[in-house]
Amino acid sequence: MAFAMLAEIPDLTQEQYESVVKKVNEAGTPAGALLHAAGPVEGGYRVVEVWQTHEAADAFYTSTLYQAATAAITALPNILMTWPIEGIDTGAGWRGI
Repeated sequence: MAFAMLAEIPDLTQEQYESVVKKVNEAGTPAGALLHAAGPVEGGYRVVEVWQTHEAADAFYTSTLYQAATAAITALPNILMTWPIEGIDTGAGWRGI
């Protein structure tokens, strides 16, 4: 089942965030990723992601690609919540997942 994740990364700067996103997406969108949105908040960055499955997210976050892209960042994401997703609208209309 698809799921969403809300996380905050303390002390992450815009420069660090953009560097990670660029490195991660050089080969295209990670397998199983449906949506990624992020922006600055007081004290760091907030990230919302939607993945096809928990396994897809786990595979990405344990991948050498992710490890290499985040090697220079010392702060770890704080997962605030996850929840199941039954559908998504990415601008082309709602569709069930």
